[in-house]
Amino acid sequence: MVNPFEKRATEYLRDDEAFLAVVTPEPLSTFFQKPAKEGRLYDRLAMVIGTPGSGKTTLARLFQFTTLRTLLRNRGMTSYKPLIDTLTTCGAIEDERPTLIGGRLPLETEYREFWEFPYPEDLKTGLMIALLQARTVLAWLRNIQASGVPLDQVNIVPRADSDAALTAIGGKAGPALLARAREVELAIYQISAALVPPDVEDIDSEAAAVYRPFDVIEAFQITDGEDELRLRPLVIFDDAHSLHPTQLNELRRWLARRELKVARWVLTRLDALTPSDVLLDRVAGAEEPGLKRTREITVIRMQSNEDRANQRRAFRKMAKDMAGRYLSQMEVFNRRRLHSLGDLLSTTPEVIAPGKRAKLAEYVNVLQRRYSISVERRRSLEKEVDDYLASADENGEDLRLGMLAILFERYAKRIPQRSLFEDSTDDVEPNRPLTADAGVADGARIHLLHKHDRPYFFGIDALCDASSENAEQFLQLAARLVLQSETQLVRRGKDAMLTSGVQHKLLRERASEMVLRDWDFPQSQLVRRLANGIAEECLKKSMEGNASLGGGATAFGIPQEDFDAIPETHPHLARVLHFGVAYNAFGLVPNHGTKKRVWCLIELGGALLLHHGLTLKRGGFLERRSEDLVRLLGEV
Repeated sequence: MVNPFEKRATEYLRDDEAFLAVVTPEPLSTFFQKPAKEGRLYDRLAMVIGTPGSGKTTLARLFQFTTLRTLLRNRGMTSYKPLIDTLTTCGAIEDERPTLIGGRLPLETEYREFWEFPYPEDLKTGLMIALLQARTVLAWLRNIQASGVPLDQVNIVPRADSDAALTAIGGKAGPALLARAREVELAIYQISAALVPPDVEDIDSEAAAVYRPFDVIEAFQITDGEDELRLRPLVIFDDAHSLHPTQLNELRRWLARRELKVARWVLTRLDALTPSDVLLDRVAGAEEPGLKRTREITVIRMQSNEDRANQRRAFRKMAKDMAGRYLSQMEVFNRRRLHSLGDLLSTTPEVIAPGKRAKLAEYVNVLQRRYSISVERRRSLEKEVDDYLASADENGEDLRLGMLAILFERYAKRIPQRSLFEDSTDDVEPNRPLTADAGVADGARIHLLHKHDRPYFFGIDALCDASSENAEQFLQLAARLVLQSETQLVRRGKDAMLTSGVQHKLLRERASEMVLRDWDFPQSQLVRRLANGIAEECLKKSMEGNASLGGGATAFGIPQEDFDAIPETHPHLARVLHFGVAYNAFGLVPNHGTKKRVWCLIELGGALLLHHGLTLKRGGFLERRSEDLVRLLGEV
């Protein structure tokens, strides 16, 4: 079998059983469970927004009727129970019966072509909406047929007082609904497929007719043997970023109407929004007349800046579960019962070579002489380091020496400057205690990485954290490790475990390929230029001897009021930041309070951290202004 890590496996699995075998329920719990419990998931428009590869389409497929039926048909399987429990919590299943009839409609095809027609905007919008409704009805009915239910056992429950509109959509019965939807689809398709669009007056009456099934259908009623199901219709418009921006606005305005009983989701990428929407964390501009977005639209962001610690933990759990399911699809690992990617990745750090360690020890001695550190002071600092390493269950003489060097540098900065006439052998007490902690240890690891090539990026948690909470990026990084482990098993007869040095090398190589070769999105060259400039300054700060920021900086902090003005004062910079955020190069952390100020942090994405050798720990940033970002772009 092809390595499933190297392909978006869920998108290539047409069989529902195979699809369900590799899907993890964790994203459902993270993103959908809360709005479902609050009653905001099905009664209004839901906008699901995320970066490419964040899992939007995979989640959408879970709610399709055929998928739910397949899942419940195999509910006796232990591996399906967590998924059934989560979908029950999300309201898609109740008493082991589906409550929804979901249909996914990708918008990547000819819908944008409507905006090229030489027609008035209201007619173009009307044609698009009619076609979307017709194809949605077809998607619902095909889902029912694919699940094994004949259409003559399907009826709709119409809204009250909708007799005329009910007649226009073909009536209540499934076969008539199907026939009418096909008529409308064909009439509109003939317009969109014409080499020369027909004149307005020549448009087929069927295409221009009032066809509004969303205004009519309240539920589907299905008779399946002795079982009778009443299902709420759910339409999932996927890849909405393919539409023209004005089309997307019209679609959103139409779907946000409160009288619709159809549950409706729109799945889109961040690059479909405006720079102001993305940078200022808004849904889509200002409120419109008659539309209060906070009340009528539920926004689900697949990457959010809220509660980031819990999000990182949730992503780790999801990624580990997903990796285990993918490994089980590979015979070479399944045969050996290797179902956990973490078990293949060693967490034992490799120490630097003896020659490098001797040079490091001599460097520490030089620092001791330079800063006139007494033997007693050195012993106390060595004990501080040893106590920390013992409590953290770490070892390694190189890490011990690296931490000691940082404490020596900090000691020098915390004592008063000595005059030429003072005895340099006197031991001076620092103005603040010197403590060996996790920050000092991480700073030492970064120094050892860049000065002595000590591996830094290894272990399953590091792999997850370097993925920027993005499933596809996780798979791209993990694929290289899985391939190497497979090669060791099959070709070399070695153990499947990868050493920390091998992991570090492979992860950095793959990240560099992603940044230097794979980035081909809009403004990618300028995003790369800006990201490299930020990374260079962060690395310079991280390599300071006293490691003032622990593991170092990974972000620029812009005063919030300064950042909020960027879309107006520096529109080109705003566009670069927009696409950087949309494609995982940057992450934004607005309203970050520290040092009695409020900042917006522009954090580097995981691939950039790997590429430049920066810490995966969050929080360290450099204080800058928007003009510094403009300078890095090379603008005047």
